[in-house]
Amino acid sequence: MENIKETFLVEDEKGKELVATVITRIKVEDTDLEYLIYSIDDEKDTRNVPENDKHVIIMAAKVNKDENGDEYLTNIEDEEEKKAIYDAFTESYNKAMTK
Repeated sequence: MENIKETFLVEDEKGKELVATVITRIKVEDTDLEYLIYSIDDEKDTRNVPENDKHVIIMAAKVNKDENGDEYLTNIEDEEEKKAIYDAFTESYNKAMTK
């Protein structure tokens, strides 16, 4: 896994733009598959606490490239694929937190 610090805009299901923060990329060895794990602020968390203490929602998307090599994200529709990516991220995160 590779740590990248960046933000970008995503659109929710209602068409509202939200700021997303990259957590990491997961590249599947010996394939062209790549996934982006990112977070968005949980707008339901209205507690009066520092921003770093507010809840976030963790999301995953498949990284694709167009004919010019520009990256774009697509939702992961397959539930098994989605579970495998979240499980891989959770395992890596837990290992990193115990070091």
